[in-house]
Amino acid sequence: MKIIFILVFLITFPLMSLSQSTGKITGTVKDASSKRALPGANIIIVGTTQGTATDINGKFELDKLAVGTYRLEFSFIGYANQTVTDIIIRSGKPAIVDVELQPQDLQSDVIVVSAGYFSQENLTPPSVIGLNREEIRRFPGGFEDVVRTVAVLPGVSINASGGRNDLLVRGGGPAENLYIINNIEVANINHFGTQGTSSGSLSFINLDFVDNVVFSSGGFQARYGEKMSSILSLNMGQGRNDKFGSKTLISATQFGLNLEGPLHSNGNFIFSARQSYLDLIFKAAGLPFIPVYTDFNFLANYKLSPANILSIIGLSAIDRIDRNLDTPENRLRNSRLLDNSQNQYIGGINFRRIHKNGYADVTASTSMYRYRFSQADSQQVEYFNSKADELEYVLKGLRFRKMSNNLNLIFGFDLKLNNNVNTTIFADTIYDRNGLRIPLEKISVQAFNKSDTWTQTYALFLETDWDLLRNINLNAGLRFNYYNGINKPVYLAPRLAVKFQINPNQALKINYGQYYQAPSSVWLVNLYNKNLKALRNSMAIIGWDYMIQDDTRFTSEMYYKKYINLPTGAIPGVTDYIVMSNTGSVYGGRDDNFQSFGYLNLNSDATGTAYGLELLLQKKFSDIPFYGKSSITIGKSEVTAGNGRTYPAQFDQRFIFNLSAGYKLNPKWEISGKFRYFTGIPFTPVYQPAKNPINPGLIQNLPEEYLISRLDDGHHLDLRVDRYFNFTKWTLITFVDIQNVYNYPIPVIPRYDFWENKINKTNSIGILPSIGISAEF
Repeated sequence: MKIIFILVFLITFPLMSLSQSTGKITGTVKDASSKRALPGANIIIVGTTQGTATDINGKFELDKLAVGTYRLEFSFIGYANQTVTDIIIRSGKPAIVDVELQPQDLQSDVIVVSAGYFSQENLTPPSVIGLNREEIRRFPGGFEDVVRTVAVLPGVSINASGGRNDLLVRGGGPAENLYIINNIEVANINHFGTQGTSSGSLSFINLDFVDNVVFSSGGFQARYGEKMSSILSLNMGQGRNDKFGSKTLISATQFGLNLEGPLHSNGNFIFSARQSYLDLIFKAAGLPFIPVYTDFNFLANYKLSPANILSIIGLSAIDRIDRNLDTPENRLRNSRLLDNSQNQYIGGINFRRIHKNGYADVTASTSMYRYRFSQADSQQVEYFNSKADELEYVLKGLRFRKMSNNLNLIFGFDLKLNNNVNTTIFADTIYDRNGLRIPLEKISVQAFNKSDTWTQTYALFLETDWDLLRNINLNAGLRFNYYNGINKPVYLAPRLAVKFQINPNQALKINYGQYYQAPSSVWLVNLYNKNLKALRNSMAIIGWDYMIQDDTRFTSEMYYKKYINLPTGAIPGVTDYIVMSNTGSVYGGRDDNFQSFGYLNLNSDATGTAYGLELLLQKKFSDIPFYGKSSITIGKSEVTAGNGRTYPAQFDQRFIFNLSAGYKLNPKWEISGKFRYFTGIPFTPVYQPAKNPINPGLIQNLPEEYLISRLDDGHHLDLRVDRYFNFTKWTLITFVDIQNVYNYPIPVIPRYDFWENKINKTNSIGILPSIGISAEF
């Protein structure tokens, strides 16, 4: 409360040096298909007669604009008009707006559709939502984390473990999501990632550098592979070209510094360094440990010539756990915690060559993930230790060729070389989920695993975009996958999406595709698992889009997913109830008998299904300074394990309602809120050991009672207030973000407290205020 009082004082105290400052907008306009610059494109500030046009290189500039929020309308003959909203003009730095217009053949009988505010959503593939930087930044309760913002979109379930930002999409697990940053694939963009998945606690991507995000919850094209459920593509912004600039930030969770500026006359760069500060939050929750993280982001763009563009990216994250072992209670509580130290290094370069009839991309990248896991008892005697270094080299090529006004061809290749060095050691006896010391053989893993393996993945893809008839658009593709790390390496994945444009405001979309994913490299540390097959998801989607008006869109979608070749435990009556793709939403270790690592023997004998209905109403910021999204998700997902029994998926959430909205009072003040209501997910009952009716002395009965219970329904409200101060040469930005405003005891998966001999069923943090102050120069 003292922190909130101080911030309120800061943002309401009269600042005599405030002035009516101005700023500017700069940017480029390109063809979305060929990526060629569009000279002479028109740009109008919506609601005014003020505007400009692009120069011969597709660049534009609007100067001496009063601070505030703007919308720009872009138009060019032969292209669908596009409106860009939430352009924030501040005195500290120019707003950079890069736009790609969709070609449209006006000489034919094709129904003319304006892209309006929803350019990505109007394309042929279904299940696509685009978000700009401002929509993510101001999202209440999101910690300015791009993954947490996407996690409240339709079809994404809620992780009831707490403290994580897993993407659990349409019944899929946390390992089924692909991240792409400026055309570079990144296995995981989260601090404290769970090995073998794409999830963790908090994204290490600096939101200040993100221009926009495109999220696909299914139905993605043949150019994308190796994941079964979703694609999250981050398009990073450009640095300043006029001069060097900086930004400092301090909040309740982290502090950091951004730098940006020109590189010679044809390029620019952006760089950030951030350090966590989670002491207040974790101490308030009474936790005897504090996660400590540091991250670095670097991006550079350089134009070698008008037709040759170079993009470079470098990312790094360093994660550690700071433990308090001063008291017997803290030592006991920390004994349940997996010691988790990680270093992540990602580097990549993308070269784009623009041709007369299209463009070509060549991308080279490398990633290294250094995992160090261990677990010790309350006397600090270690009984588990794992050291894993995962190194990946990637070379990708893509060629886009415009064959005619109605037909585009996309083809390319992916080459991946992986090295996994893993040494895992268990003691002869370990502690299990019940807090009991047991022989290692009881959890069916080997005492010692050591591997140094190289594997290769090859892929070829072919894809067409075809305006088949006056109102029918077709995207068809085929992807060839080869995984040499398993005994059955070859897989073909066909994809087909059809869009029927009923009229300029309504469209029907139908999609079918097969999606394959190689077994996780950590599972293959056990040589028995070389017999695993690639996991497969066959997905069908039908959706209806209705543009109520330019700034308001309603969509409804139904989907059906059929999974086969899912890995399941191989030992009858002991591990054959486990389905590995149905795990990974926790940090692992003793609490799940080390099962989520996948060291145990596995067979590809499990299957799964998921189906549901999603409704979304979305309004963008426009003449009325109100914006918001409201969605309803109704679904069901289940798996059939190796023992032949069918269980609900761990992420089977039957009903989710999301409502988020905001209002810009004026150029200085903005308020926003988010409300969520959701039904409970399945869990395995937890008992006090002395009160277990089936197995006294144990806290769970497995596999007899696996996932037979459900959490109670939950709901919470988050609120946020933003305040901007624009000075002559710089901008001060402050915010207050309060999660779970009315302090509702949100249900979480029950955990037995060994110290207090009780079962905890709700989130220990409750109401959580957060503040932030940043200065932009």
